[in-house]
Amino acid sequence: MAVTEQKVSVSDVKIGMYVSRLDRPWLETRYLFQGFHISTTDDITELRDHCEYVYVDPERGESVDRPLETLRKNDTDELASVFTRASGDTLYPVQTTVEEELHACRESREHAVDIVTNILEELKAGHSIKVQSVRRAVSGMMASILRNPDAFFWLTRLKNKDDYAYTHCVDACGLAVAFGRHLGFSKPELEDLAVGTLLFDIGKLQLPDGLLKKPGRLTDAEYRLIRRHVQFGAQMVREMKGTNKEIVSIVLHHHERHNGSGYPRGILGNNIPVNGRIAALVDCYDAITSERAYSSAISSYDAVQMIYEWRDKDFQVDMVEQFIQCIGLYPTGTLVELSTGEVGLVLSQNRVRRLRPKVMLVLDSNKIAYEINPTLDLIEDPEDDEGNVIEIRRPLAPGTYGINAENFYL
Repeated sequence: MAVTEQKVSVSDVKIGMYVSRLDRPWLETRYLFQGFHISTTDDITELRDHCEYVYVDPERGESVDRPLETLRKNDTDELASVFTRASGDTLYPVQTTVEEELHACRESREHAVDIVTNILEELKAGHSIKVQSVRRAVSGMMASILRNPDAFFWLTRLKNKDDYAYTHCVDACGLAVAFGRHLGFSKPELEDLAVGTLLFDIGKLQLPDGLLKKPGRLTDAEYRLIRRHVQFGAQMVREMKGTNKEIVSIVLHHHERHNGSGYPRGILGNNIPVNGRIAALVDCYDAITSERAYSSAISSYDAVQMIYEWRDKDFQVDMVEQFIQCIGLYPTGTLVELSTGEVGLVLSQNRVRRLRPKVMLVLDSNKIAYEINPTLDLIEDPEDDEGNVIEIRRPLAPGTYGINAENFYL
């Protein structure tokens, strides 16, 4: 698909232009969303403070009188066409609050785990399954995520290392759906993405159980065997009735890496299909935020920082930035301290201003627990007693001040 952009000096930008790219990563500026219309003189001032030049999309806003360069590219990268779509929040507007959606989301997630458990046991016993049964397993959870993804993000904090094999594929599936929603995927595309990520680890059924749960370092021979689960899984999916090439591709590519260091084929950069890149990213994020037999979980906030550090190495830069925009710099469920000294849990994201989520307060400024937990929506710029706008001061490690966040999730 041909994509046209105009490179322009920030001294020449004007109200009405649509800025599609900056001269630096979005997350290194205050602009926590990729692409926006210049609507005020303050926007122009901010751009001039941060950048020397930007890229403008004349098809979505005012054109440039004096472009430094006009780029028309036939980019073979599928992600380029994804970025030209309507945003996920336009296609799938949030229909419920987190509080309203939690019950339905919990039930659909538990149902998906139950069905996946049965599917994996059937496969382990040598029985065949139909892809249609997998589609049924994800349908309820997918519908909930399309209504409000924050409820799902909230529930993914409830993890148990004893059932990691089952919850990991379900939670990775949900993350992939939420990410695809953010990118504006159609419902059929989201369904294939969901099925593929739900099945991407089934090849491990053909590996020794003791190897998968080994707490120590793997030998070279053991690691080579572990890597074979990708080919095993792809072949198992090919043999399922009702499968398609998109689903097989997700299973086959979810361990490939942007710099070519992945497996099984060591594919580089844009040669990795978009769905494979999504699967790789959500697989990694869910794994490092989960308790496993051989590794302790890290917080969602720390995971975001790590994923960002791995941009342009393990994962494509644009993909990483879009993923962080999807889940937030302070992901739902993150324990934070506010500028007032109060402590709370991030309850939901604000899609326009990512640094200003909705927070459920747990401790007051004296670190005394609230009897009834109030909520504070930072997008409304609430002020403290001295008239200062309340902000997030810092993220806190899980368990800080003796807070067991699981007590608040449901």
